[in-house]
Amino acid sequence: MSLSPPDWQAHNAVGYNSIMISQCEKLLTKIVADPACRQAVLSDPRSLHRELFEAFAPPGYSEYAGSYRGMSGSSLAYRRVFAYSQITPRKRYEFDQPSEVSAGMNLLLRQTRDLIGDKPTDDFDKLIALSYTFCHFGKIHPFLDGNGHVQRAIFAAMATEFGIPLSARFAIHPRPYDRLLAIALEIFTCAPGDQKNGELGLVAEYLGFFLEGPFNAPRKHIGTETPYT
Repeated sequence: MSLSPPDWQAHNAVGYNSIMISQCEKLLTKIVADPACRQAVLSDPRSLHRELFEAFAPPGYSEYAGSYRGMSGSSLAYRRVFAYSQITPRKRYEFDQPSEVSAGMNLLLRQTRDLIGDKPTDDFDKLIALSYTFCHFGKIHPFLDGNGHVQRAIFAAMATEFGIPLSARFAIHPRPYDRLLAIALEIFTCAPGDQKNGELGLVAEYLGFFLEGPFNAPRKHIGTETPYT
């Protein structure tokens, strides 16, 4: 195993965009139509990540597709992931440490199944549950690349399980949002641990755009604090 495994930006691969558009359109159709597909996505997203990205993994590094960062004995064992801040130019912030990924994902997937199993009836309870999973998955960033696609697939599976139709603006690929939601996710990720969930309302404001439902002014309904009046 190389001491310096290569970086990976799957979108740099030849034909990436056209391949992903086709794959992700089919995936979204299947998620909406097939309960078994939704359960597979919500139980262990590694298989989905492998299916989407194995064609783009560097030669000799097949583990990049379908394996979590922190996987012992692999080139992913110590791989840290950063993102450039949308708030502070030229600064970076970091997602969960490799050693935290596996346990963090196990907990999040269990919590997600519990949230669905609770069968909430209030639309805003459903929205905050969707926001919780979306935000915490992003904070963990379990894969070296391609996290957003899996994050959106999980969102689609959860929303469908909740009986909420996805809006026409939603897509797994290409990414259906830009800096505004990215800023909200950064605020969540960088907030102190005991304050993170207080930022869910900010993210919910944007996730509501991807759902067909009565989601006007989510922060007013879900009771999270805001400095703005």
